[in-house]
Amino acid sequence: MIIRHAEPDYDNHTLTAQGFKERDALGQFYKDYKFKNIYVSPLNRALFTLEGILNYNNENKSKVSVKHWLHEFVYPIEEPVFHIKKNSWDLLPSYFVNHHNLYNNDTYLDDEIYNGSNVKEKYLEASKGLDEILKENGYVRQKDGNYKVIKESKDTILFVCHLGIMNVLLSHLLNIPYIVLCQTFFCAPTGVTLLNSEEREKGIASFRCEVYGDTSHLKLKGIENSFSGRFCEVYSDPTRH
Repeated sequence: MIIRHAEPDYDNHTLTAQGFKERDALGQFYKDYKFKNIYVSPLNRALFTLEGILNYNNENKSKVSVKHWLHEFVYPIEEPVFHIKKNSWDLLPSYFVNHHNLYNNDTYLDDEIYNGSNVKEKYLEASKGLDEILKENGYVRQKDGNYKVIKESKDTILFVCHLGIMNVLLSHLLNIPYIVLCQTFFCAPTGVTLLNSEEREKGIASFRCEVYGDTSHLKLKGIENSFSGRFCEVYSDPTRH
């Protein structure tokens, strides 16, 4: 399970008033959930979000580990249309759809847009960190992208992190370029994403996404999804382009 942090107050390194309501709704909704281990980003917006879960379930407090590689995936590149520094996942559609190499999981991290950046290095660092956790739980990454099952497990592991790094984790597990996920999927703050391992052939496991960005816990409390991380629906809208 992967949960994006609640609505952030970036300037003050905390959550907004709505963000604290979101994280409390999240905690109440998942208060009976049992996690084998919990991994969280070192940034406050993720730590405060996790508190919303821990406040309603003391049993989970001893299972928490902070992982630096779950830090938001903010490694700049030169945006190729206007030639300004932007986050590596923020490409304009006119550029993205016309560069088919970005859809190729074997080669996209070597695309020219990443030249001079540390995007590939940080992607591989996060992937390695994830694989080390899965190995501890009996699943060993293979060259073809599947996992060798050393020990069967039905345990649930929780990651509380950020939209960018969340898509890196999904990219690695599903063998889909992370830039494709960033350009085509949006997870609202406190959105819950659930993946299951599937061992359809003995000893060979793969992952499948069952739920992406679920915010049922907010709907039950009458809380609207935050806009944080989205872009405007129409160009004449003054909100984020």
